[in-house]
Order: sequence, then C-alpha cells, then structure tokens
Amino acid sequence: MRPATSAREQTLLLCCLIGAVQMTWGAIVPALPLYLDRYGLAVGMLGPILAAFAAGRAVANAPAGLALRWWPPRRYLWSVAAGLVLVTAPTGLVDDAGPIMLLRFVAGLFGGATVTVAYSVLVTAAPADRRGSVVATAMVAMMSAAAAGAVLGGVVVETLGVAWTFVAAALPLLGVLAWEAARPADRYWSAYAVASTGVEAPPAPGASRGADRPLVLALCGVSFATFFVRFAGEQGLVPVMAYDGAGLRPATLAAAMAAGTVVSLAAMPLVGRLVDRGARRSVLLAGGAAGAAAIAALCVLHHPVAFAAALVVYFAATTAVNVVPGVVAGETWGPRDSGAVVGLTRTVGDVGAAAGPLVIFWLVDVSSRLAACVVMGLLLLASVVHLAGQVRRAGAPDRAPVPAS
Repeated sequence: MRPATSAREQTLLLCCLIGAVQMTWGAIVPALPLYLDRYGLAVGMLGPILAAFAAGRAVANAPAGLALRWWPPRRYLWSVAAGLVLVTAPTGLVDDAGPIMLLRFVAGLFGGATVTVAYSVLVTAAPADRRGSVVATAMVAMMSAAAAGAVLGGVVVETLGVAWTFVAAALPLLGVLAWEAARPADRYWSAYAVASTGVEAPPAPGASRGADRPLVLALCGVSFATFFVRFAGEQGLVPVMAYDGAGLRPATLAAAMAAGTVVSLAAMPLVGRLVDRGARRSVLLAGGAAGAAAIAALCVLHHPVAFAAALVVYFAATTAVNVVPGVVAGETWGPRDSGAVVGLTRTVGDVGAAAGPLVIFWLVDVSSRLAACVVMGLLLLASVVHLAGQVRRAGAPDRAPVPAS
C-alpha cells in the first residue's frame, strides 16, 4: 500500500515538480554563451537557440491543456516529463547550431506540456481559501527555480564543463519524479479528475462570464510580457551584460540569481496572504513598477553589487506579479476549462518568449542595450497596468476576501 501524504506535502511536491522543470533550462543559462564560444559559434546564435526552445513550448501549451480533458493527468505528466529528461541530458554533446536548435525545440515541446499539466492541476484543485498561498508557492518555483538552476549550472560549467551542465540540468526533475512515485499527489490527481466527468466547478462569487474574454486577453498580455522579458532579458541579454559590462562571472551571476530566489521565497508567504485577502491590483501595480524599473536599469549598472541588487529586485517583483493571474484563473474557470485557459495563456507567453530574444538582440544591434532594456521595462509595466484595469472592471474589490472551501 502506498503511504498517505498530507495536502501540504502534495502541494509542495507539485510546486517542486514545476520548479524542477524550470531548472532544466535555468541550469544552462550560464553555460550557453560559453557553449557558443567552445564550438566557435557566433554570439548572435544565442537568440535563435533561445527562440527555438520557446517556439517548442508555444506549440505544445494549448494542445497540452486541451488534452487534459481526456488524458489521465498523472500518466500524461509522467510521459512528457520523462521525454524532457531524455532530450535535455545529451544536448551538450552537440557541436552544430542546427541540431542544437532542433533539440532545444523538442525540449520546449516536452517542457511546455509538463508545466501546463502540472500548473493546471495545481491551480484548479487548490483549496479556495488557500489558492493565493498555493499559487504563490508555485510562482516561486516557476519564476525563481531558473535562478536556483543557474547556481547548479554555474558550478557545473566551471568545474566539469559545458557538456555536463546539460546532464546536471535534468537531475532535479529525476529526483522529483522519484518523490512523486514514492509519495504521489493523489489528492490533486483525484480532484482534477472532475474534468473528465463533465462536472464544472462553480464560478467564484462575483465572477462574470461576460468578463471572461477581456480578462483572458489581459492574462495573455501579462504572460506575453513576462515571458518576453524572461527569455530576452533574464536568459539572454542579462548574462551578456553581466559578463561584459558589470564584471560578473558565471558563478557570481548564479549567486545573484540565487539571492533573488531567496528574497522571493521570503516574500511569498506575505504575498500569498495578501492575495488570499483580495489584494489583486495593489500587488500587480507595485510588483510591475518595481520589476520594470529594475530590468530597465540593468544596462547602466556597471558595478557588480548594483547589478546584482537590481536582479534581486527584478526576481522578487515579477514573482509577486505572477501570483495574481493564477489566482484569477483558478477562481474564474472550472476544471474543464482551466487547462485550456492555462494552455492558451502559456502559448501566448511562449510566443513572447520566442519573439523576445530575436527582437531584443536585433534592437541591441541596431540601437543599444539601453533601448532594449527600456523596451522590456515598458512592455512589462503596460501589461500589468492593463490586467489591473481588467480586474477592477470585473467588479472584484481589491480587498474582497476569498471564500473558504
């Protein structure tokens, strides 16, 4: 007989699984510029390589969410997670741009599907009175596990080399899958099984079906902007500026990203409680303003400590911002629709992730790093302000309490 696990442990398990998936690409962030240098590839190839991965995620997300209506979520998740491990580990052995872009595209397919499945189950089956806290924990995993992965990647690339970084990137996911095999998240799998029965969860009090379309568009806008900035900036231009301008090394950049993770972890219990009490717009606007200012300032910060401090602010602010969309989605849509909504917003996000590196590195070439950073900051701020307006227009007061389940 399998051991019973608490609801808290099962929540932590799914959040760690999402985080481990994020680490499969976060761990290679410090290695990619060095990978290009090792095989004599132009630094401009960094944009297409990042875009190939993001394109794979964009292709996978919406179909992955829709398939949750028919496929058993646990078996489904295990299949795509195993595929991600198998395609990530050998990538560092490839020495040609074409094959590595193909491998990163396939990794994007599996990675996008894995996160869509796990996050849809988590946000829909979370207890209503703790959804903010649950989503806050998931956002820590989704937005900052890449930084935790960067610590792993920074250490491995400097001690064992570039190729071993890709192997190490897959190990955390293998560990979490072993945890799930031994102590499965049965409560979440069972709760989400409502989707296959055709029984809809009741909408949250005050939720209006007439407001769904503009709300979905606003959620997509924030997803597009945050993914655009994450892939173009955090995983693309930021390492370049850190090494060539701020005087950081792979290990010190990884340490700065880890510090952002620690601050995010410390802040998330407070953010979760605020959102559970109804603080939607205030969290969005404060976090959006801080995150936009931080990413825009990076190009003019040439001291390692100042650059690292701005990265910490960026990580903490954007992690807080991304709590609200998950809570809004979980409150508004029932199990049969939540997978499709999550898949759609993540698809739009990954379109931003695919476009971001191409646009930003093009902008650097034709203008400057300053222009690229300002564009990223303005895009992030505009999308957050728009979502805050839609939350207000939907009629939910900023401090309305979430009802207990």
